[in-house]
Amino acid sequence: MNESTDHTNRDDGTRDGTDDCTTTGSFDDHGIDDGLELIRRTHYRLVADGDDAFEPTARFLSRLADAFTRAYLTATDAYELPPHVAAPVDDARVWVGVEFADDPDADLRGEVIPAFYRHAAGFHCAYRD
Repeated sequence: MNESTDHTNRDDGTRDGTDDCTTTGSFDDHGIDDGLELIRRTHYRLVADGDDAFEPTARFLSRLADAFTRAYLTATDAYELPPHVAAPVDDARVWVGVEFADDPDADLRGEVIPAFYRHAAGFHCAYRD
C-alpha cells in the first residue's frame, strides 16, 4: 500500500495534528470513547451468531461487517448508520478481505476484528471531513 491509499495513518485534523485515526478514540464524535468497545461487541456478536473463527470468504466478511454495524448501533443507540460510517464499514470489509486473504488461520479476536476496526476508523476519519 502506498501513501496515496494509506487511509489508516491519516490525521483527522480535529486536534493538534498528531491524532492517529486508527486509535481507539476514532469514533469519539459518535459517543464511543473507546473503540475497544466496538471490537469487543463485534466479537461477541459473531460468536453469538456461531462465527467463532475467521474464514477468508465473502460471506464471512459480510457477517463481520454486519456484526460491526450492529455493535455500532447498540453502542450509539442509533437506528441506522450515518453515511460517513456506512461507507467505512463497507471499505473495511474489502480491505480486511485483502489483508487476510492468504491467512485463513488468522485469529478472529486478536487480529481480524482489530484490523477491521483500524480500517473502518481510518476511513471514518477521511469520510467525516
